[in-house]
Parts: sequence; structure tokens; C-alpha cells
Amino acid sequence: MKQLILFLIPLTLIFSSCGDSSNSMLPTNADSRSAKKESNAITKSMPSVMVVPSDAMLKRMDCLKEMNNQGVTSYSRDYAKSFIQDSELKFVIAEIESQFSNKGFSLENMEQTLKMLNTNNAMDEMEGIARDLRAELMNTAKPDYVIELDYELKQDPKSRNINKTLTYIVKCMDVYTNKSVASITRANIGKTSENNDVPGLVKEDFSNSIGELSTGITSHFKDLLANGIEITLRLAVLNSSAVALDDDCGDEEIGERVVTWLKENTVNSTYKMAKNTETEMFFTNVRIFTQDESGNSYSAYDFAKDLKKGLKKGCGLSISNKTQSLGDAFIQVK
Repeated sequence: MKQLILFLIPLTLIFSSCGDSSNSMLPTNADSRSAKKESNAITKSMPSVMVVPSDAMLKRMDCLKEMNNQGVTSYSRDYAKSFIQDSELKFVIAEIESQFSNKGFSLENMEQTLKMLNTNNAMDEMEGIARDLRAELMNTAKPDYVIELDYELKQDPKSRNINKTLTYIVKCMDVYTNKSVASITRANIGKTSENNDVPGLVKEDFSNSIGELSTGITSHFKDLLANGIEITLRLAVLNSSAVALDDDCGDEEIGERVVTWLKENTVNSTYKMAKNTETEMFFTNVRIFTQDESGNSYSAYDFAKDLKKGLKKGCGLSISNKTQSLGDAFIQVK
């Protein structure tokens, strides 16, 4: 009996220490709340980026197809094929990502996101559904910025030096507006370098160039946090509809109600009306909040969804949210 009691004492001490927040390896509720706040602060302080091959690079690899649909030009991008066409692409992207990570940026990996989309894409192809792979990537990963990469490794035929030289361009694009935020262009890299492969040359050179790029991105991101992200908004009436945007909706016309809603729901009432007809309204430079009241990320789709609710409630219209990209809100009135 004494032996049993002595055996139980250490176990009691062990279990007691697990309940003690000062000795336990498990976090307390207070620790979890603190970690969550710190994580959120870090997430908000630095933007996320996704590195992708540029359209020019995709075209050279025969991975970009131009399509014309009723006068509207669009592009089909085969990112998966680009990794097959250029065996070094994956490693170059990894080097660029590594440098951004060292600067504190969070990363969204394109290849991993593509794998997530594979099942849906296969089903869409069977059903003949048109897809915009770039839009799907952005909507799935939701990076703050797209880093477009383009490079070529060439050997000078007139030179006795067998080393090839690298020319590369790294351009940062605002994912919402597709506008260039910052870029660097480097040429004739590797003339005297022992490393003569693209990943090695990029690793040597990009670490000296990323500082300028990082400054431009963080400056732009501060503006977004302070003044909201910039999107476009389009409202269009179907040809078969009997509704016109100058029809009455209570004490205002439908179009006037849209403008009133924008004044109340944009950052500092910031927007520009670019088109206003009976069948279509188009707004540019629409500034929306980066997050909703719950702290979740807020995109053009969410903005269009809220506007749709406002119009349906006030006007009883039949409306569809046709938004596909992160930065272009599109509402269709039936």
C-alpha cells in the first residue's frame, strides 16, 4: 500500500504542474488571445505577395492564348505548362519569395494555389465553363500584391566568354487595380559570375535590388491602409430588362440611390463617375475599406454584395453580383 501511495505522488505532481500556467507547455487563454493580437498586428503591418511569371514570359513559352469574345480581348494563361516549359522557373520564384520573406512580407505560393484549383478546373473543362485562371488565383489566395517576373538568359555570340548573361524584370502590381506600384530591371548579370544558372544569378543579384522594391511596396500599402483599396464599380442593365437606371426608386432615381450609397460606404466618399446612362453606370477610383467590421478582408465582391442588398431593400430590383476579380465590382440588373 505504501508503495502504491509513493507511486501516485509523482503522477499527482505531474498533473498538477500541467494545470499550472507557469510550467505548462500548453498556452493559457490569455496567451492565446495575446498571440492572436500579435499575429493580427504583424499581418496588417506587412502585405502579402504572390510571385507569378509575366504575360510576356508566358507568351514566349507559348503559355498565353489571346481570345476575342464579342470584341472583348481576354487571355488564357497556362501557368502549369510554364513550369514544364522552363524547369528553372520554380527555383527562380522560390529565390524571389525567399528575399521577400526575409524582408518580412507574407507569401502566397502560386504553385500550391494552382494545385488547390486543379479539381475545379477539371470539372469546368468538362462542362465547358469559361475560366480566367489569373482571377481564380487572386480570388483564392487573395494576395495584396502580384509580383510579375520576367527573365532571359542569353549568351553573346560575339563574345569569347562562355558565360551567359541574365536580364530580369521584377514588377509589383496592385492586385485590385492592376497598376504598377514598383519595379526593377537588371541587365547583363553574370558576365564574370561563377554561377551561370538563373536561380543562382537571381540569388546573387536580387538581394541588392529588393530594398528599392520593398520601399515602394510598403509606401503604397500604407496608403491603402489609411485611405482604402481602390476598385472599379460597374452597374449594367440587361437588354431584355424593362428597368432603366433613371427609373424612380422611392424619392430618388435608381442611379441617384447608387450615388447616395457610394457617398455613405466609400472611404472619405472617394470615387469618380466615368459613365452614366440609362443602362450603365461605371465608377473608377472607388476607395473601399480593407476590412469589414469583423476584421475580415474586404474585396470588390463584398462591396458589390453590400450594394446589391441596399438596392434590393430600397428598390425591390432583381440583381445579380457578377463580380469575378478582386478589384472590379460588377452588378447586373435584370
